[in-house]
Amino acid sequence: MSENPQLSNFKVFPKHTGVWEGTWTILNADFQEIQRFTAVLTQKIEDNQWRQTNLQTYANGKSETQNFVGHVVGEGQVEIESPDFPFSNYKTLATEVGENLIVFQVWEKATGILRAVETINLVSENRRIRTTQSLTEEGKLRGVMVILEQKIDSTVDS
Repeated sequence: MSENPQLSNFKVFPKHTGVWEGTWTILNADFQEIQRFTAVLTQKIEDNQWRQTNLQTYANGKSETQNFVGHVVGEGQVEIESPDFPFSNYKTLATEVGENLIVFQVWEKATGILRAVETINLVSENRRIRTTQSLTEEGKLRGVMVILEQKIDSTVDS
């Protein structure tokens, strides 16, 4: 049995390690803004795993933290899971595309239905644009999320 590839040798994931800060804007299916907040993401490679912590802060001062762990499942592919609700209900496969793009596919664990597709486009060494299409169980558009982020710290690099 062959050993999984090393995440630190992937083309795209290592470029995303560090601390990122950005504005998240969520639109409904009619493209009306329904939510906006800021988040700081810490992303690192540790023991051939993707480790990510999101700290989201809302206009009312409330904040929440979400944790994610990714395991290499093939060349350029990482399966990402979270112990935190509601993300614990989903299975996510992140796939590198080219030199600067990661595509996430998110399925509901209970049904196997595709619930979201996200792209992360690294537009420069310290700027990225993320877009997410959220889907209903019937495969119709539920909403769109746009995230503009900048890297604010590179020292957590693996």
